[in-house]
Amino acid sequence: MQLIAHYEVTDFAAWQTAFTADDEARRDAGLGVLQIWRDADSTTHAFALLSVNDRPRAEAWITRSNALHSDDANTVTHASHFFIETA
Repeated sequence: MQLIAHYEVTDFAAWQTAFTADDEARRDAGLGVLQIWRDADSTTHAFALLSVNDRPRAEAWITRSNALHSDDANTVTHASHFFIETA
């Protein structure tokens, strides 16, 4: 299973720095970063593809990340997360 996350951010570079700094919390939640993208036409959209080893822990990480703006250095204005499986 994977997780696709879409973040509306104030600035992509600042968000990416904060996202990278949160790596230990993601690993503790059973998540691994597979790919990060930015919108080709905007610095306010970021996307991440993550591997999911434990969905309940991943869901707890999402809830925690949405609640704690310090995790993203106050760069995220909105986030959407989608658990996906290969069809």
